Amino acid sequence: MGLWNWIVGGRSKTSDNTTATEAKLPAHESPEAGAAVSTLEPPGSPEESAEQQQSQEPPWWAPEDATVTEPQAILRPELSTETRALENALVSHFDGHDLDLPAMPRVPEQVLRHLQDPMCDFGRLAGDIAEDQVIAAAVIRMANSPLYRGSAKIVALKPAINRLGANALRTLMLNLSLRAITDGGKGGDQALAKLIRQRSLAAATIMRGLSAFTTVDAEEAFSIGLLHDIGNVVVLREARKQQRHLGYQIDIDTFEYLCFECHQEFGELIAIAWSLPSNLRAFISDHHCHPQEDDPLRTERLLLQLTGMICALLGYAPWTSYDLLSSRVVQDLALPTQEDFRAFLSRLPDEVDEMIDFL
Repeated sequence: MGLWNWIVGGRSKTSDNTTATEAKLPAHESPEAGAAVSTLEPPGSPEESAEQQQSQEPPWWAPEDATVTEPQAILRPELSTETRALENALVSHFDGHDLDLPAMPRVPEQVLRHLQDPMCDFGRLAGDIAEDQVIAAAVIRMANSPLYRGSAKIVALKPAINRLGANALRTLMLNLSLRAITDGGKGGDQALAKLIRQRSLAAATIMRGLSAFTTVDAEEAFSIGLLHDIGNVVVLREARKQQRHLGYQIDIDTFEYLCFECHQEFGELIAIAWSLPSNLRAFISDHHCHPQEDDPLRTERLLLQLTGMICALLGYAPWTSYDLLSSRVVQDLALPTQEDFRAFLSRLPDEVDEMIDFL
């Protein structure tokens, strides 16, 4: 289950006192030993009955109430006096004036700078990375992740860098930078920081998987998914500042709305400050409008919109009853005609969870 669903209590109608295990029990089973069982048994064994029920459930990408085929905006909720003041403060910072932008951590910045050289020495990179034990451990962990692991487990830094290669190492440095600026703030609701971090990793994993159905590079797709909503970090930081001064806690619906309203403008400011590539900056600053036919980045933008819809269905963003296969973006990408697409969708929830746990 995605973190957003966990925060708001999920879409389940089970009682707060019902455990997750009990909620998943078939109707004819009792969570308590010796409890009475109905004499009106369905034909077949309990296992067969459960399998039949499961087989009849609609797939996650086409829920029973699926009616929405276009990405949806987040509507403005009723705002308190404090959150209206926060909204005004955020909008006033759109030009970057008096805004304290998060800086990229030192080691990732060094590594990314060296990676700009096509003849970059991996031995030198290993020396830079070894200065930070946390980052060094992350590199080794990434090399053994589901995306990159080989036949043998890697336990040393230089072989890990060799396995990852320049593109994957660049992606990892961006991920570590995002995590550092998201988790680095003090005060406020830490669940919101976790929400941003998990959503970015979910989007990155989904984008990378979808890229296999296009000509988009997998590592580029991962970076786009990872950083396209980086402006949310600025909303989080400004919300934490105001919370410390006024002593109130922002609710998740208001936070989601403020992020939706402000993240593109703030994301562009971070992209400029971090000297991110122009293509990546283009996605960060504008990714909600359906792309024009002549847009050179049309495929990437379509993938990004589809990623957002999938995040909502998997619980990493506010729930919306999307019907993916009937959506405009899926049709434009011609995905229903690709025979492996449904199999990819079936595997996707587990793959996203696995990557989030790993990173």
